[in-house]
Amino acid sequence: MTMWTEASPPSILIVDDEPSNLKILKAYLTPAGYSIIEARSGLETLEKSGLGPDLILLDVLMPEMDGLETCRRLKDNEATREIPVIFLSALQDSKTKVTGLSLGAVDYINKPFDGAELRLRVKTQISLRQQERQLSRYARHLEQMVEERTRQLIHADRLATIGTLSAAVLHEISSPLTFIGGNIELLASFWEVARPVLDEHFRNNGKDGQGAARLNKVDAYMKGIQQGSQRIWQIMESLRTYTRRDDSLAETCSLIQPIQDSLRLLDHRLKRNIEIEIDVDPAMKISCNPQRISQVFVNLISNAVDAMNGGPGKISIQSRTNNGSVEIHLKDSGPGVSVEAASSIFDPFFTTKPRDEGTGLGLFISRKILEEHKGGLLLASPGTTGAEFIISLPSATKDHGDGAPMLETEAGGSLEPATSEVRELMGNERFQLTVSKDALMAPEESHSEARLIGTGTRSCRGSSAFPT
Repeated sequence: MTMWTEASPPSILIVDDEPSNLKILKAYLTPAGYSIIEARSGLETLEKSGLGPDLILLDVLMPEMDGLETCRRLKDNEATREIPVIFLSALQDSKTKVTGLSLGAVDYINKPFDGAELRLRVKTQISLRQQERQLSRYARHLEQMVEERTRQLIHADRLATIGTLSAAVLHEISSPLTFIGGNIELLASFWEVARPVLDEHFRNNGKDGQGAARLNKVDAYMKGIQQGSQRIWQIMESLRTYTRRDDSLAETCSLIQPIQDSLRLLDHRLKRNIEIEIDVDPAMKISCNPQRISQVFVNLISNAVDAMNGGPGKISIQSRTNNGSVEIHLKDSGPGVSVEAASSIFDPFFTTKPRDEGTGLGLFISRKILEEHKGGLLLASPGTTGAEFIISLPSATKDHGDGAPMLETEAGGSLEPATSEVRELMGNERFQLTVSKDALMAPEESHSEARLIGTGTRSCRGSSAFPT
């Protein structure tokens, strides 16, 4: 007995103007667990296609409206376009077959047909149809959930909500997506066995070329389903970072990481003719909690999209260093912020959006997050076209108390320049210091050799500059 993944059995609309042919088809398919819908003309087919069958078996030779014209009308209708159609016909000329397949049919079976072959082809198309419909539903559902959750996160006054909501999304989507992945793997295994049989069948009947084209189409459908599943997993992986609840601020990460995380989370909104231009050094490091900084970018980018009414428009993100801090300039091509609104824009509950679209907490929360990181958030040039916000965060290379750089090591801790000569040499340049863990654990009276590499052309090397 066939087991189906849908709650109700798959439905097949069988179309033939001969009642005896309908009876034969029904006798072949009913024992396999299908729900059968019958039609005896093209017009009746168009009417009953509104019931949403999973597959249509369509006769070609029918009075008034033949199967080819019926298929053309089905494919012209957006509501029935995606229903797979298999032609059944006694016509065996290549012209009719090519015409039928070019109209969008997924297969063409000659009469008289073999019952076992018919069931096999029907099962393949039904399985593909079910997988595509499930994947499409889960993908739409996931994007709707991401959009709704993102809106709630922006309005939330506690950032911990991010982890809770993301965990709920992952919980709801993981199981069905795993189910789809398992089924497509099972279907792929079945297809590995079935395709050689069908290849041999076509070769034995002198239809090798046409058969290969149809079988390759099935291969393409299966590949599309697998790629869709991988896309959903990528979205879920972006959400997964928000389930790791960690309030620590003492973490070094690449600046680009929270930016990319926020863009992935808002991907569903950025598809609407929004151009993103990023000019950020991949090697630039910041000291932060990546999850909370991602939320800052989610708030600012989402506000920019709202200001541009969903697009078309442009958002640019640029970074630079400034006295031991990192500055990120985020600018959009929207109407900008008026001088009057600029004085209140960071106040809680102040918003320029309609009452049902904004709560006025996004910028207020973003500034509080950055202040907790010993950074800040400013609005640049109010009253001009395009809003520009400047984010400042501590660089992973911190400043010494007197303004000289204090270098952090991979092994932990930090080293300070011990001589004025070294401080003068370093100036305001950024350096990478490599020190072994063994050297850091050495006795106080010993000295470890370190190599100092500047962003310019100068370098220094010596044990006297940096006592352990």
